[in-house]
Amino acid sequence: MSHVDPHTEDDSPITKITREFQRKDGSEARIVAEGMYGRGLKLSVDIRVFRRASPDQGWTLCSNNPHPKWREMSVAEYDQRGRSEMLQTVSSGEIMTVTSLIGQPMSVLH
Repeated sequence: MSHVDPHTEDDSPITKITREFQRKDGSEARIVAEGMYGRGLKLSVDIRVFRRASPDQGWTLCSNNPHPKWREMSVAEYDQRGRSEMLQTVSSGEIMTVTSLIGQPMSVLH
């Protein structure tokens, strides 16, 4: 699912996009990506990830902080419980798919 402003022209660049992902267990994940310009007009993309257990529940913002002792964990342990809540909720591929749309023309969504 995508959310964009319907009043924007098709050749305008995408500056903010929301995508939702259904999971097999009935839960849902939402990625919101927004392009922002910092010093020197360099584009950066802000990413927020939300989750909910079912469609009838509210969205919860996921933390992007890893486990406090992540540096002491083995790779297997880090994969299981060391990654941030954000990366336990969505994959890096899902994040890249959404963020790659920032700056693209609106027409790519049609």
